[in-house]
Amino acid sequence: MSKVNSMSSQITIVIPVYNRAHTIERTLRSIDAQSVRPERVVVVDNGSTDGSIEIVREWSRREHGFECVIAEEPRRGACAARNRGLESVETEFVMFFDSDDEMTPSHVADFSSAISRHPDIDIFGRTVSVVDIAGRRQKAYFTSRSPVFNHLFRGCMSTQRVVVRTSLVRRVGGWNEDLFVWNDFELGARLLLASDRIFQLSGSPSVIVHQQADSITGVSFSSKAGQWEKTLDCMEKLFRNTGRVDLLKWLDCRRMILAAEYSGEGRSELSEKLRAQVLDGNTAARRLKLIYWHNRLFHRLTWLFARVLFAV
Repeated sequence: MSKVNSMSSQITIVIPVYNRAHTIERTLRSIDAQSVRPERVVVVDNGSTDGSIEIVREWSRREHGFECVIAEEPRRGACAARNRGLESVETEFVMFFDSDDEMTPSHVADFSSAISRHPDIDIFGRTVSVVDIAGRRQKAYFTSRSPVFNHLFRGCMSTQRVVVRTSLVRRVGGWNEDLFVWNDFELGARLLLASDRIFQLSGSPSVIVHQQADSITGVSFSSKAGQWEKTLDCMEKLFRNTGRVDLLKWLDCRRMILAAEYSGEGRSELSEKLRAQVLDGNTAARRLKLIYWHNRLFHRLTWLFARVLFAV
């Protein structure tokens, strides 16, 4: 185990758990290995039936150098579990973490140091490393530049990439429990509209995200058709209600990218339906069609193409 640093931490880690007996030990071991301890770790069981909670209880009995809290949330969904965990947060900052990912030993230390050096910042983020189902590794980027645009196309506010001021999460209403996919995508948009005080940590990724076939996002869009659209519709309502109609074109781009994903998975009927909904009466229909075909043909860098195409 790594030597524990005496630096204080203002961070609570909240971890929702649902049937992760095969991964949760790796996550907990990575927290134990931190050179700077979090103030508290809150694990919320969301109705697991595979022995996950027994593993967590056994882990909580050991000496860790931080407080361990175990909670239960009967309402299904990661958002309900995270909101339950949020109730137990007393520190100034909260880190929502997933029960199938791991952090390198410097993760809490790096964020704690950044918080100490930049006390006025609300959102701290860092690029993470993602290991896909086939074992391939790539980076998922966080950037503080053009944060709303980059989040809408690149998911910069995804759970594993950020540590956020607790009061800000509460002020924007916490997690939307009506959403079961892209829920950190939607919350991230609300956080960014509420605060522009953002800091990007440099250095190598300190989180390893392990893609799972049975995760919330999964590996197939068509298997959860309709749920992605619901999240995007919710975000459209947010943008309209906050007067940010300038962002609606980016949501239409995301819908066209989703339509391209449906098509690539052989679900042409889903693709055609979504495209028709987006393009009907849309003054940017020609450019949006190009967004669809760019993603359909190249599968990457569509965010960059969209930025050039819409010239902002």
